[in-house]
Amino acid sequence: MSGENIDLNPTIQAVSEEEEVHSPQKPQGTLENPPTPRWRRFLVPGVVGLLVLGGLGWIVFNRVVIPILAFSQMKFEPTPVPLSNPKSAKVEESSDYAASLDSRESVILQPRVSGQVTAIYVKAGDRVQAGDPMLQIDAREQQAQVASRRAAVETAAANVDAARAAVANEQDTLRAEQARRAAAVSNVKLAEWEYERYQELARQGAESRQLAEQKLNALRTAQATLRQVEADIRAQQAAVNQARATVNSNQRALEQAQANLSEGTALLQNYTIKAPFAGIVGDIPVKVGDFVDSSTQLLNLTQNRQLEVRIQVPLERSPELRVGLPVKLLDDQNRVLKTGQISFIAPNVDASTQSVEARAVFANAVGLRTSQFVRARVVWETRSGVLVPTSAISRLGGRDFIFVAAPLKDSGCKEPASSGFGPPPKPDPEMLVAAQKPIKLGKIVGNDQEVLEGLTASDRIVTSGILQLQNCLPIAEAPHSPPSP
Repeated sequence: MSGENIDLNPTIQAVSEEEEVHSPQKPQGTLENPPTPRWRRFLVPGVVGLLVLGGLGWIVFNRVVIPILAFSQMKFEPTPVPLSNPKSAKVEESSDYAASLDSRESVILQPRVSGQVTAIYVKAGDRVQAGDPMLQIDAREQQAQVASRRAAVETAAANVDAARAAVANEQDTLRAEQARRAAAVSNVKLAEWEYERYQELARQGAESRQLAEQKLNALRTAQATLRQVEADIRAQQAAVNQARATVNSNQRALEQAQANLSEGTALLQNYTIKAPFAGIVGDIPVKVGDFVDSSTQLLNLTQNRQLEVRIQVPLERSPELRVGLPVKLLDDQNRVLKTGQISFIAPNVDASTQSVEARAVFANAVGLRTSQFVRARVVWETRSGVLVPTSAISRLGGRDFIFVAAPLKDSGCKEPASSGFGPPPKPDPEMLVAAQKPIKLGKIVGNDQEVLEGLTASDRIVTSGILQLQNCLPIAEAPHSPPSP
């Protein structure tokens, strides 16, 4: 048998000795040996065959008979598996697209004037605030023009003051003439009264006709004086109007001089290049001493605190686009960097890509940069869903299944399945079995997957170890392992 050493030499030696005892002694000088018996030729193969049969029997006994005896004496035990309920969570219907970032405020500053660069106050990478001076162009010629225009304004203002003073003088003269007119009118009335009284006395013979004629002459003189005063008043009124016209003319000249001064002052400000908004200075291609004009690029200024993401949405999804849809920026590990909303949808289709551009604005707090490519996720809708671990899902014949723990009576199984270890279990309506249920899957969310049909949140599912299971197999919930320290 296997593991035992059998010594054949004594047997063969005994047989040889017996042959020698019973074999007749040959006379010396005989050349031929007597013939060997036939049974001796089958002795060694027979012994070897017995040994082989014995070894095979021992192997069959260990490998077959003993396991059968042990199997017949085994007690059936259900398969322990981890169980849990599906997760109820919000599931997003979304699409990921490659997108690019653009600054809401990014400019290449160019001068509005010509001249030589005399000073550069910033360097590339500096952060500036709105109104900070960044570059100076030689402004001495413009400063001289501004000074000349300021003097012109002062002269025009003096002319206006002089004209207003002249108006005041003319108005004073006019008022004096008007006072003379009032006196002349009084004199005329007095002369009329005296003339009428003396004329009546002359008719009555109380006064001489000559005295009445004198009163008439006095009346005519007073009337002539009144007419002269009225003519002087008209002339003075004309003088007042002329002085007022001079004031208006000088006022317009003053306004023109002030406008010229404002234009020159504004133009003078263009010689100092200031930051139009807060941002970061980019490239500065000029240096001190360079001559620049309105076509020269001085420097680049970008504001990265608020960025706009540009998303090219395929034409087939464009009908679902609407302002206000959530948009998420993702990093390489699929983590959400920032969340925003669609604020603009292009009215036209990009002919080259057959896509529609959508834009969303984000507050930059994660170090994103202008012109950077990012991954943007457009969330079309959010719904409540049931999630299960991907390790709990099996696929068979092109369909997806999951094992649900349920009592035998509620599982749809007619009888429990055998695991192949021990005798088959006796049917028990309350026995917990793994019922294989077909399901319809939805989106993958991390390590879980959405189940659209075939499962409810109250079902108990097998979360792992599904390769050792079969439909209707009795199971037991595995004890939860304590959390690792």
